[in-house]
Amino acid sequence: MRRLTIVHPAIGHRRGERYIRSWQMEPLPAAVIAGLTPDDVDLRFYDDRMELIPYDEATDAVVMSVETYTAKRAYQIASEYRRRKVPVVFGGFHPTLVPDECALYAEAIVLGEAENIWAEVVDDLRHGTLRKRYRAQEQPSLASVRVQRSIFAGKRYLPLGLVETGRGCRFACDFCAIQTFFGRTHRYRPTESV
Repeated sequence: MRRLTIVHPAIGHRRGERYIRSWQMEPLPAAVIAGLTPDDVDLRFYDDRMELIPYDEATDAVVMSVETYTAKRAYQIASEYRRRKVPVVFGGFHPTLVPDECALYAEAIVLGEAENIWAEVVDDLRHGTLRKRYRAQEQPSLASVRVQRSIFAGKRYLPLGLVETGRGCRFACDFCAIQTFFGRTHRYRPTESV
């Protein structure tokens, strides 16, 4: 694999209307995946909220972090790439919580946090041995999270940067997916890492 395309799916679009400006913040999951990807892979990043996705641009694979509210749009985007015989990899909350549904629209899904398993996914893509599902056995250390913000260059994001200081939540609110995804744990990033 020489080229990888990261796509941040929008919630959806209304014909003739622009996307809600207040939502145009840098999507950290895309920058984390970029930071995990080896330097010899040519990365492309497209934010569906702000730009057209060039489906016909040459790429070896597409990866998307999918939330429940972006799932329908992610499935549409994935279908366009798959029509072009480009493998799609999903990760994030939605694939972790409803893997069987997401597996219908992607060649592979990453369950849980990607840091301890992404190198294996990339290696399998390189060798044409992509598995249907990947799950790391341990939670990653947040001290080594590397956010590659260079993928945001030239995009028209709001003039503020998001920072991840921790993951999870110790509360068990029944309406929230965070406690299901992280198993009611809460981990902090070391101050110097933040």
